[in-house]
Amino acid sequence: MNIVFHGVRGSTPCHSPEVQRYGGNTSCVSLHAPGQAPLVFDLGTGLRYFGGALHDDISEINVLVSHLHWDHIQGLPFLPQLQRSDCSVNIWAPEQDDARTAHESLDAAITRPMFPVSLAQFGANISFFDVKTSDESCQWRIGAFEVRAADVPHIGPTLGYRVSFEGRSVVYISDHQEPSDSSEFAPEVLELCDRAEVLIHDAQFTDTDYVGREHWGHCRIDYAFSLAVSAGVTTLVLFHHDPARSDDELDAIEAEYQVRGLEHGVEVVVAREGMEMKIPCHADVHA
Repeated sequence: MNIVFHGVRGSTPCHSPEVQRYGGNTSCVSLHAPGQAPLVFDLGTGLRYFGGALHDDISEINVLVSHLHWDHIQGLPFLPQLQRSDCSVNIWAPEQDDARTAHESLDAAITRPMFPVSLAQFGANISFFDVKTSDESCQWRIGAFEVRAADVPHIGPTLGYRVSFEGRSVVYISDHQEPSDSSEFAPEVLELCDRAEVLIHDAQFTDTDYVGREHWGHCRIDYAFSLAVSAGVTTLVLFHHDPARSDDELDAIEAEYQVRGLEHGVEVVVAREGMEMKIPCHADVHA
């Protein structure tokens, strides 16, 4: 199973000389396995680059959306495969508090006057599935991928996903509200992460940034690290970087947490656009 990172920022895309090496597109990560249609986490602006890199013979794309905030959906209408009548795009997203389906919510966002065309005007066959964590197991299969979802504390309905293939697991938690007691973890989150090979996790704030932003729906990098250690994760990928976080700052964060990771048996990697990971191999940041 391969993981490819197409967008690694949170909140808003960014572009400046200070963010060239890690990239400025918002959340989008894809999983690839032999004989399987690609499986994508989130629909941020990195989605356009994911679609542009696919072979023409790909006729099915499956997507797991964590939540419907702008930085996680704004790439959808720019997916090149939406123009193809021979392509199916299947989207799973959390059930909404206001009784609207994910389909209805995205239809309302991708239409005039916010966007010149509606989803119905694209040629691809787009299907939506609402994920209800109230269901007893909240597990299903997408091809040979085994998928499990759990609620994650954030602002609005938000899911974390665990995807397993041939005994290897990747967990994706892009946005995670740190509790007032930072030694606590939601039981369902801890269970989702339990002994995963890879945890891709919210790393929006440093300790300094977090002051005054305690209720913005995110967490400190240190909290992500503590979760990985507590859950027995093999590799922690720090993700959803603040748009103001420079390349040099991310270099320093990676160096610090790699040293700390050695002390606790956790490999730590800072996500960057274009990075590929082969499970259980190490990341190739030059891919």
